Formats: sequence, structure tokens, C-alpha cells
Amino acid sequence: MRLNAPMPVIEIATLDIFNQPVRLSDFKGKKVILSFFRNAACPFCNFRLYEFTHQYKHWQDKGVEVIAVFSSNADEVRKFVANHPRPFKMVSDPNLDYYQKYGVERSGWAMLKALMFKFPRIFRGMKTGGYPQKNNHLTLVPADFLIDENGGIVDVWYGRDTSDHIPLPRVEAFIG
Repeated sequence: MRLNAPMPVIEIATLDIFNQPVRLSDFKGKKVILSFFRNAACPFCNFRLYEFTHQYKHWQDKGVEVIAVFSSNADEVRKFVANHPRPFKMVSDPNLDYYQKYGVERSGWAMLKALMFKFPRIFRGMKTGGYPQKNNHLTLVPADFLIDENGGIVDVWYGRDTSDHIPLPRVEAFIG
């Protein structure tokens, strides 16, 4: 079931891909961009991570943190995503526990739409390290949550296809 803003954040308490603790509640006092990705080898996902990586210093200077959640196991995330330095937290959730709590959806139609209409983005993603691999969660659709300094979800974005994340101008408006 999709979440609606505004609402209190749903806690995430786990280890990141380097076995460091990550608790969403530890980020209280900062704005957080919480992004759910399909899998670590996904070209669409890798391109969005490339965009996040290039924006992160600017965002961090404004007190914003990023947490990226993947359906892949930690080894795969380290292999495909962390092989390029990423300055933010990355979490592996292969059992989709947090995906379910945040209402992240699956859609075969959303996957086909992305393949048909977002083909150039696939190539940009492949240039940044993403190459389609066997994937048990192929039809997961990305979702993004903007969380304010008080720990409340203030904006929600459920992708319309498997390449669709919250627009960066909307993120910039949130950051202020």
C-alpha cells in the first residue's frame, strides 16, 4: 500500500553494505532523501546514483543526507554500485522488508514502459556501471521519500516506470 505525506517516518534500523549501523532516527535534525532502487546492476539505478553522487556535496553542505536501498545483497551492491566511490549510506534489503513497509510496488508494465521509452537512459546507466544481470526483483518500481528534520515524510514519489525517480528540481525545492 502506498504511503502518503505528511506522515511520520517508518524506522529503518539495519547495517549498511559495509556492516555499519544505519538508523533513520539517527538522522533527526537533518533532511534525508530515502531512495529505493531496483537492484545494484540496474542501469537506470546506476545513472540515478551517478546523479546523486555529483549532487551530494552540495546537499550535504545544506544538511541533507542520502540513504539508498537496494533489493540486491550487499556483495552485489559493493560490486556494481560501490565500485565507484559513493559518499552516502547504501543498504541491502534482498528480502524486501523495507520495500514492503514503504509500499514500493512491482509492475511488469512499468518495466516495459521504461524499456520502450527510456532506452537512452539505459545507455547512460551502463556508462556509469550498471549492466543488466539476473534479477529476482526485476519488476520493482523505484520510490523516493523526502524526510524533514523532525523525522516526518513530507514528500513521496512512486515511479511511473522502472527508471522513474523523483525529479531533481523537486529534490532541490525540498532542500531549499
